[in-house]
Amino acid sequence: MHQCVHKPGRYFANLSVLLVCLLCSPKSAVAHSIDAKPDEPIISDAAALDVEIAATPSLPRILVLLGLREQANQLVKIAVVEEFGDMDVQQVETSEAASPGYRWPEVDTVVTAGRSGCQLALQAVRDIRIFCTLLTEEGFHSLNTSNRETNTPSLSALFIDQPASRQMQIANRIYPSLAQFSIFSGHGMGSDGDEVPSAMDVFPFRATVPLPTQLSDVLNAHDALITTSDSGIYNASTLSTVLLTAYGYGKPVIGYSRAYVKAGALLTCYSTPGQILRQVAQYLVENPTSSITEDRKNYPEYFSVVDNPRVARSLGLIKEFNITPGESYIDADFKP
Repeated sequence: MHQCVHKPGRYFANLSVLLVCLLCSPKSAVAHSIDAKPDEPIISDAAALDVEIAATPSLPRILVLLGLREQANQLVKIAVVEEFGDMDVQQVETSEAASPGYRWPEVDTVVTAGRSGCQLALQAVRDIRIFCTLLTEEGFHSLNTSNRETNTPSLSALFIDQPASRQMQIANRIYPSLAQFSIFSGHGMGSDGDEVPSAMDVFPFRATVPLPTQLSDVLNAHDALITTSDSGIYNASTLSTVLLTAYGYGKPVIGYSRAYVKAGALLTCYSTPGQILRQVAQYLVENPTSSITEDRKNYPEYFSVVDNPRVARSLGLIKEFNITPGESYIDADFKP
């Protein structure tokens, strides 16, 4: 347990101002030298090349359905070019794909970006697997999937939520004095069926009980609170309550987004469109056709980390592991 910070007046004042501002390759063919007997035929370089090309599986045909805001869609377009390489890829925005005259191309997989892209694919796509990305777990489960069982071979998703166990591991690696964590149950925990770590206590969120009362319960005996993307708990109207209550106890908040860190959370990990689509591209290369019928619900493998040194100083936390802003990490990078 770290010590609470004394004389926090100036920090709280700055935090309040900040809160107000925020709210609103396939391998190339190589001819092998062989020791052959005089009467044995030797495969020519050209024939060897043909054999290898024929044995190479075809790359998937992909339609990327863009369902984010304009600026975010531009980032996805760039990421597709960078991460999908030589795949046969077409990109279209949901506004165009939803128009009456749009003709859906023949593809193996539809990769969607954002909740609206995923929902449109569920309504319009038949007999093609769908891979939804860049949406929260909560947003995915709110989709209307009533017709998809007979219309799509598989429906997979790669959420933008970061597993709570990852957030905990990163926080403890950077600030070892943070050893016991609390979290409210709900969407965005990213447990993926895994057991809850012993260093994390999960509390049920009760909508009928005032949030400050519940925060007092979860903060009292723990070193930090891990937030999630559950909008029923964490939203613009509760942001100041969460942060100010936590710091009143001298405890940091582990944010679920960069915006939360900017507002006053200690740190968070997050995945960019490029990191998300890198993971998707790797999966599609390994599984190029839509014969895969298993639904997959995954969390990002690649991520970056951002922290708030000012908050750390105010709470007397000592950093013992340095991070590089914008660097792409995997879980193994934060293991002791």
